[in-house]
Amino acid sequence: MKKKFYFLFLLICWIGALHTNAANVVPVSDVYYNIVQVSSNNIFGTVADYPAIQVPSNSLGQAYKFVTVDGMTDTYYILNGYGKYMSKAPNSDWNVVFLDAPDGNTSQWTIVDDDSSTDVFRLMIVYNSKYLASDNTTDGSRLYYDKSNTHTNGLFKIQSSAFPSDLISAYYNYTLGDLSNVTSNLDLAASIGSNIQVSWSSNRPTIISTLGVVTPLQKYDAKVVLTATMTEIVDEVTYSLTKTFVATVKSIEVMQEEIAQWDFKSDAITLNNGIINVTDTKNGFVGTVMNDARIRTIGNTDSDQFNVLDLGNGTGYFDMGINIGEAIYGLSEYSICGYYYINNDYSELSNNGNFMWTFSNSADAGTDQNGYLLGRLNNVSMEITPKYWNSQNQGVYFGSAAEKGTWHHYAYVQKETTGTLYIDGAEVATGTITNIPSIALIQSSLSLTGTPYNWLGRSNYVGDAYLRQTLLYDFRVYSVPLSVEDINLDDVVGAASTIEKLNNAYAQNADYVDNSLVTEKDNLSLGDLSAVTSNLTLPSNGTIDPTISILWKSSNNNLIDANGVVTRPDYYNYTDTLTATLFKNGQSVTKKFYATVVLKEGTAFQNNLLVKYDFSQVSSDTIITDVAEKHFQGIVKNDARVHSIGLSTKYNVLELGDSIGYFDMGLEVGKLMYNLKDFTISAYYRIDANYPKTELQSNGNFLWNFSNSQNILSTPTGYLIASLKNQAATITPVRWEDEQTIQLDSTALQGSWHNMTYTQSGTTGTLYVDGMPMATAEITQLPSTSLSKEGFLGTFYNWIGRSCYTGDVYLRKTMVYDFRIYDVALTEQQIQTTELNVGNTINALDVAYSEDATAVPSVNASLYKLASSKGVINIFGLNGTEKVSVYDISGNQVKVTNKASVAVDAGIYIVKINNFVSKVIVK
Repeated sequence: MKKKFYFLFLLICWIGALHTNAANVVPVSDVYYNIVQVSSNNIFGTVADYPAIQVPSNSLGQAYKFVTVDGMTDTYYILNGYGKYMSKAPNSDWNVVFLDAPDGNTSQWTIVDDDSSTDVFRLMIVYNSKYLASDNTTDGSRLYYDKSNTHTNGLFKIQSSAFPSDLISAYYNYTLGDLSNVTSNLDLAASIGSNIQVSWSSNRPTIISTLGVVTPLQKYDAKVVLTATMTEIVDEVTYSLTKTFVATVKSIEVMQEEIAQWDFKSDAITLNNGIINVTDTKNGFVGTVMNDARIRTIGNTDSDQFNVLDLGNGTGYFDMGINIGEAIYGLSEYSICGYYYINNDYSELSNNGNFMWTFSNSADAGTDQNGYLLGRLNNVSMEITPKYWNSQNQGVYFGSAAEKGTWHHYAYVQKETTGTLYIDGAEVATGTITNIPSIALIQSSLSLTGTPYNWLGRSNYVGDAYLRQTLLYDFRVYSVPLSVEDINLDDVVGAASTIEKLNNAYAQNADYVDNSLVTEKDNLSLGDLSAVTSNLTLPSNGTIDPTISILWKSSNNNLIDANGVVTRPDYYNYTDTLTATLFKNGQSVTKKFYATVVLKEGTAFQNNLLVKYDFSQVSSDTIITDVAEKHFQGIVKNDARVHSIGLSTKYNVLELGDSIGYFDMGLEVGKLMYNLKDFTISAYYRIDANYPKTELQSNGNFLWNFSNSQNILSTPTGYLIASLKNQAATITPVRWEDEQTIQLDSTALQGSWHNMTYTQSGTTGTLYVDGMPMATAEITQLPSTSLSKEGFLGTFYNWIGRSCYTGDVYLRKTMVYDFRIYDVALTEQQIQTTELNVGNTINALDVAYSEDATAVPSVNASLYKLASSKGVINIFGLNGTEKVSVYDISGNQVKVTNKASVAVDAGIYIVKINNFVSKVIVK
């Protein structure tokens, strides 16, 4: 009997063992732990959507709870403090991520004992019996599930998390109730219990304040993100959690399903103060036809005619106005659609840009990364981001450029978190889009009520291509997701039938113009405009048909304004283009007139020398007057100053300092740039030997700069520059992408005076250093053509020592002397002797600097004389004890066997005799 009892006892124990954890480490249910990596003593943390090793902090992302998996021994679902499950990443053979819910055995982790200690364990994923470990142990090192059981970084311990359990409980349990239809004020708690304080923020405080006061919009629903920051202090340690709530505040009026429709019908087109406006048919949003865009009619008869937006072949676009942006901020589920026709010969459709439509918080999304919603035709897509293309951007992509040569219909539909693209009424692409305009586009720091930049045919990235040689028609915005049936039904969108009508109309007449407009255009004349000296009469109505309105636009209001008032310029004649837009019943035609405005009497230049800043004429310490005939005035800026060098002969030089000093030559000098064809620019400079070579080789270090923009990166409008970084002269109508450059590709020499001269003769550019022609090239971009911009009379930013690229270094520890501009290309002889006398001037400046540096006259200067003959440098006055060194323009030392007669090739050389330094040109 005892023996039977004994075996029964063993059986009960054995059965009990089947339901007892075999591992040494057994986490307690509903307790939060820190998971400690033994090799680093760092702990598990949450980074975005994946776990990583982190330095311990008071973060809920470092608190983990183990939930037992029913029917499995020592196996758990592991939740982080935010309620996310640690799991194998879908479609990855190594990544671990956090998921909203457990995903079978890819979310199940088994605790496996390690022989090293009773409280040390490994985590094995049930999915493939591989182990968890990190490749590194530093803060932020990611964890992977594909490791072997011997991996050093896969040993862990657990310790109770210090995070307060009541704060975690408050985080999970606190609610504001149903926020899907908010119409009254909210009760936002200031505290939870006796220990937890709550502060609130709102991304749209004008709609829901931090006190819970609700102020609905008149027409548009608004989603508001409320953020509660819950804080508890335990043992002088502060613990905080943030929880967000999304509330939908219903508008006072019921939000319309049809937000906007621009179908460009004649009764919606008006001419207002010279501007063509088009009003949408749903909410009265007023848009503007911009630049060379126009309204165009296709088809021959009234019943088959359509007014369409012609974007032109330049920078034409349609500005939908700021008011529609408020509606865009209200969109959650929505549809955007319209028709397009792209010319077969448009060759730049694949370029960056080519946006069909844009709703943006910024006109320069690359710099001001504040979010946008847009549709593109270069790869037929929709994109939305709260930032810019490289941050949090989401999109749905068809994957190829739009078809040309026929009319098509584009539609994007957002329904819940699914975005779908339709072309010609058929689905072509779909994807998951969680960025919705009513949340993703809201930027509380900008205090915007809607997207301010709302365009058809223009990108919000500076430098992108405008959508050109393209017609647009019937652009619509809906606050509901259209179905494929809606897109194709004639009483909703009617894509298929409308495409057929548009193609038929285009085939009949691609550009119909009313005969009365054609007649009036042919009759319109302003007479002889070849030498304009007085105001012009610009008619505002037709003479044959007075119902035709005539709008005038000038390419430069500084010469002739839209009322015909003429302002004659200084120095040169200028050409102005007057464009007449004849308008009737929504249709318009244009006619251009080219006028030459004659300069004021007595302002023309009498000499070829246009500018000479030798810094001899100084007033108020900062104002410098040039000593050429016009006496332009410039200003010494920041820590730059004018400094006198020399004792026997004094020279005033510009000293740029060691920070952000520069010389502003003034606006009048910029007017020369718009009129230069053949020209010469020259200046002397001395870069201190103590200016670090690495800094001299940095971007910038401009000797001169003539630019249409002070930040050419964001406003690429052209410049003419010279840099001592690589001894280069450069011109471009935009910025670095389209430059023409002559360069030596070596850094300018330091420690002595030098001269840089650039000449342009026809299409030949030549760069001279110290009077010697060092490089020549074909340069077809001339200042008069490449720099001239509509609306300006000259470059605005004309500097010595400063770059037009924001972020470039200033030219520092450098002196500049005798800056000149000529309107002819000086010859080599003029540069070396008669006009600039470069060699003698450099020697004189070196002597003056030596005298100034030592405060006594240079004795050596009078002892030694240099001369050159073919292939030889002759040195006179040597007594035989001196040390003589010779260097070429690149700094290479020449071997000296005979001090008095040094054999060299043709070029420019620096000769050092003890402490005496001079230059010599050898031919």
